[in-house]
Amino acid sequence: MNELANNVRSELLALQTMNEKELRTKWAALYGKAAPNCGAPFLRRRLAYRVQEIAYGGVAKETLRKIRSINVAKIRKPTSKVNLRVGTSISRIWHHQKYEVTILQNGFEWNGQVYPSLSTIATKICGVNRNGFEFFGIQKG
Repeated sequence: MNELANNVRSELLALQTMNEKELRTKWAALYGKAAPNCGAPFLRRRLAYRVQEIAYGGVAKETLRKIRSINVAKIRKPTSKVNLRVGTSISRIWHHQKYEVTILQNGFEWNGQVYPSLSTIATKICGVNRNGFEFFGIQKG
């Protein structure tokens, strides 16, 4: 093991034997501010990360830039399952033509054929992959 790795290992092992007061002192030394009002297990974990961050470097600037550029508002949230009643007909006019689908017990009927999903039907109609619920204007929710 090289000297840096030995030093990091020693620091990490020392954290395991420190009491909360010692951990708070270490926090002030490594972060330059008072420790948050948390227990020893949290302080140990964060200090262990900080020791390694100082020794080996933190997250790359490019990675941080990418993380900060993510627009959380645009991330799709999981939606609940849509319960459609068997026998219900749904329709959509697309390119001046009306498309009608009937909900079956185990699929969807369109043009005399049964399909496993609305997306399969929407893809056949459009010629490109489409979300069937969005194509037919069905709100999940």
